[in-house]
Formats: sequence, C-alpha cells, structure tokens
Amino acid sequence: MRVAIIDLGTNTFKLLVAERPEGATSGLHILHSEEIGVFLGRGGVEKGLLTPEAMERGMATLRVLAGKAKDLGAERVGAFGTSAMRNAGNGAAFAGRIQAELGITVRIIPGEEEASLILDGVRQAVSFTGKPMLVMDIGGGSTEFILATDKALMWKHSFELGTTRLFERFPGIDPMSMDTQLRMARHIDAQLEGLWAVMDRHWPTALVGSAGSFDTIARMIAIQRGTTIAGDACTTTFGTMQFDALKDTVFRMTRAEREAMPGLPAHRVDTIIPALALVERVLLHGIQQLHWSRYSLKEGAAAGMLG
Repeated sequence: MRVAIIDLGTNTFKLLVAERPEGATSGLHILHSEEIGVFLGRGGVEKGLLTPEAMERGMATLRVLAGKAKDLGAERVGAFGTSAMRNAGNGAAFAGRIQAELGITVRIIPGEEEASLILDGVRQAVSFTGKPMLVMDIGGGSTEFILATDKALMWKHSFELGTTRLFERFPGIDPMSMDTQLRMARHIDAQLEGLWAVMDRHWPTALVGSAGSFDTIARMIAIQRGTTIAGDACTTTFGTMQFDALKDTVFRMTRAEREAMPGLPAHRVDTIIPALALVERVLLHGIQQLHWSRYSLKEGAAAGMLG
C-alpha cells in the first residue's frame, strides 16, 4: 500500500508519500518528500487565531499537495494539524473547510501525540543507546521534547514555544542585538523550566534534532565543513563547537545577508534566528553532541499507517 502524509505545521506544510519496501515488515520506501512555506500562524498564532490570508495560503498549498499525492498513487491520505490549528479558535472550522472543499480529513492532534509520532519517526533514522537521548523538534508554534533510550520512552512534552511565536514576540533580529538575545534567552528559559528539571535529573548524552529547522541547521553546518549531506542520508552528527560557530555567524547578519546565505531556504530566513536560540539554550545544559534526523512526525505517521 502507498500512503501520503500531510503535516499542517505553523510555518510549513509537508508532504510525504511512502510505501513499505517490497517483502519487508518494517521500514519506509520514500517516494516523495517536500515542504512548502505557508506561515499558517503568521499574524495570529499569539492571538489564538488563523487569519483569513493564512487560511487562503493553506488551501492553495493543500490543493497542490493533494494533487501530487494523487498523481503518485497514494491510496490513503493522513493529514495532521499541529500547534497553530489546535490553539486557534477557528482551527476546527478550517479543518471543516478542508474536508468540504478537498475531501481531506485533518486530525488536529494534541501536543503529546505529536511528540509520540515524532519519536516513532526519529527511531527509524537514529540509533538510540542505553543512555538517555533528548529528541527536539522545533516547530513554528510548539517545540516537542522526548527523552528516550533504545528500550524505553522516559518522558515527553510539547511546549507551546516555537519559532513563529518567538519571532513575533522579539522582532529586533536584523541583526540580533545583545539586548534582544538576552531577553529571548530569559523568555525561553522561563518557558522550559519543566525541561530543565528533567535534564538535570537524567543527564541526556546527546541531542537529536528532527527535521524542520534542524534540516536547515545540519545543511548549513555541512556547508561550513565543506561537505554535503547525501540525498538519501537519514542522519548525521556534529559537535557543539560547529553549532556555536554557525549561531554566532547568523546572529550577526542582517536579513539581506541571511537571504544570500548558502543552505538557508527563503521560508526560514526569519525563523532560523529563534530556532538557533532555542537549540543554544538546550545545549547549555551539558550536551556535547548533536544528531540530525531527517525523519520526524510524517515518517512516524506513515509507519503507523502502514502497520
């Protein structure tokens, strides 16, 4: 069976078309994967509202993605609404419009289920060990954290703290002033108090960043190292010094300079700043190694759909 997953995120809509490899009982054969900047939460995520303009962008993008899924022979389509839709007063109405006009049922999922699907995806790309590892998935409206080993899920939580929320709250980032950097750091630390307590108790050995902003971070670090990430690569590893070098470089840039930066897609020119700030705060709690996972929510959902 061939399935399609559409992830309706706060910043981007993502499409995955996959099937089970022939003769296999697990794993994914990915036929198509893409993301499109929609900015569903722009102008309303902090107000708990989807603006009319954002919903029109969403509908236009969904028509394109649904058409691609059909052309690729997807027999089933699963669509998931995350932070922007679950926190918007008109999120359910938007899902109803999608159903009526496109015939796509969007399931608006709670943050804890989003975290579970993310872990299901990451486990297919990254080898966990007997020591705790911390998974981090940065979205526009929320950021999910999962603490796990190769044997068990230890803890998970979805924090309504994402790149769009931070960008709208702290707009002075061109370039990033020290005052804005400090105020953003204090805000992140206050919002993630529950995470700090878990990290201090379990001391995760590594941070696993899944998809989204981490795709961009991994690609930019690879460019800095003079290498590339293979198109079929599901994971790679880099150190905190390489991350810090990238962060310091980007924080000093104006928007025009970021637009010209190799490896930074246009739809992440603004949100890369709060994404780097979020990762920096986590790394300050003693983590020395980072893993990137290409797989995340949509791969986890596809695996579940395929049984």
